[in-house]
Amino acid sequence: MDTYDDNAHAQKEIAGKLAALVSALYPHMPETVFEVGCGTGLLTKNIIPLFAGAYYYLNDINEKVEFLMPALFPENNFTFIGGDAQSVDFPCGMDLAVSSSTVQWFDSLPVFVRKAHRCLSEKGYMFLSTFGKNNLREIRRITGRGLEYSSPEVLRNLFSSDFEVLHLFEEEIRVPFNSPVEILSHFRKTGVNAGCSGTMRTRSDVKSFCDMYGKMFSDGTKVILTYNPVYLVLRKR
Repeated sequence: MDTYDDNAHAQKEIAGKLAALVSALYPHMPETVFEVGCGTGLLTKNIIPLFAGAYYYLNDINEKVEFLMPALFPENNFTFIGGDAQSVDFPCGMDLAVSSSTVQWFDSLPVFVRKAHRCLSEKGYMFLSTFGKNNLREIRRITGRGLEYSSPEVLRNLFSSDFEVLHLFEEEIRVPFNSPVEILSHFRKTGVNAGCSGTMRTRSDVKSFCDMYGKMFSDGTKVILTYNPVYLVLRKR
């Protein structure tokens, strides 16, 4: 919580782009907004100025982030729902649902799709970002480990059962670091599980990882880490 905002550069960029999509493409003024995986509020801070008069429902698996929210809502127009979004009850009748860099953690995306559909009003929209197959590809190349990400085609098929997919696109964000050690520090300070956990138990493991990373993924002056966000704009069927 203390180090995330200052180190989650890609996630901050993704949240800003997702909020820009909401601003450009959401056609109504919502009475209610539901955010899945609010974290420290990277997306929340971008959405509030768009819909200051709405009432917000905020969910996160880390219940401690609830104490960060009052500073964002001086009108106290929010309810915090702590717990794993896969198991907690979603509020009903939501006009707008948003989620940034969260759903890739879920064990079953189909369950989330059905829950999100049920929680939205008849004219409900959902804007979300997740990650694609090339996310953190450098780490997977070295360690052979990482999350299993869905392709845009799989995501389209999955959400099409309950939503009209208005927009779906992906991009790559190449983040430069001074050294592989900085990348490991980035993971520690953001809580990103990149597939490194359990693979570097000794100093020798760390040195081997850093040597391989420097040889394979340097642009000459920096080492590069790739994020591959996928953005979806969805309207309830």
